[in-house]
Amino acid sequence: MEPKGIHMIRLTEVSSTNEYAGRLLAEESLPEGTVIFAGHQTAGRGQGRNRWESEAGKNILMSMVFYPKFLEIARQFRLSMCISLGITDFLAGLLPGQSIRIKWPNDIYAGSGKIGGILINIEIMGDSFSHVIAGVGVNINQLSFKKSVPNPVSVKMLSGTTHDPFILAGHMAESILKRYTQLQHGDQEGILAEYHEKLLGMGEWRDYIYHGKKIKAMVRGVNEFGRLLLSSGDQEFECDLKEISYLF
Repeated sequence: MEPKGIHMIRLTEVSSTNEYAGRLLAEESLPEGTVIFAGHQTAGRGQGRNRWESEAGKNILMSMVFYPKFLEIARQFRLSMCISLGITDFLAGLLPGQSIRIKWPNDIYAGSGKIGGILINIEIMGDSFSHVIAGVGVNINQLSFKKSVPNPVSVKMLSGTTHDPFILAGHMAESILKRYTQLQHGDQEGILAEYHEKLLGMGEWRDYIYHGKKIKAMVRGVNEFGRLLLSSGDQEFECDLKEISYLF
């Protein structure tokens, strides 16, 4: 059932696949591209202190291990770009006709609903990466969510089809590895251009909250350090995660 060439570790339940991967890496070296998949996470995390909600056995909950020693540390956001693109590639094939977009910096949207998220843990040794653990959650079969979860959506809600999350995790890992190989082969500009094409709000006037105030702005892209570039009126500025939020 596993995709050829991908080492997959399947767990019934774990506190967090990222934490589990970190404990394994403290004891042994794992093959690059290793996938740790869990049917359920008891302490799954999103960005910051957010929790990732998922019913047991319903969704993709996984982490992948990378050793991107070819990449400058200052350009680490390129990793987030290629992982995001791999996920959108996978979902575009699974949900033909749906608009699959990347909501900066780490969410995946299908139409106006959040369908997935990414949490990347980076370990640096000296002036290069020791390892990177990329945690990915994608809503597959779940049909109901807590009211506190903003605009959630799942593959089944959009398509009516039930899938095996473990099998889909393998296919998604293949898509991510293809994008990682593209980055590894030096096509950073290609990655950036395609990321901009998939970026939610790119070239569109939308409403945002910026430093506590509502503004109308247009996304211009991201810079080499992964900061969001916006224009509002005759002003252009860069944002980090804590400075801006999207309004839907």
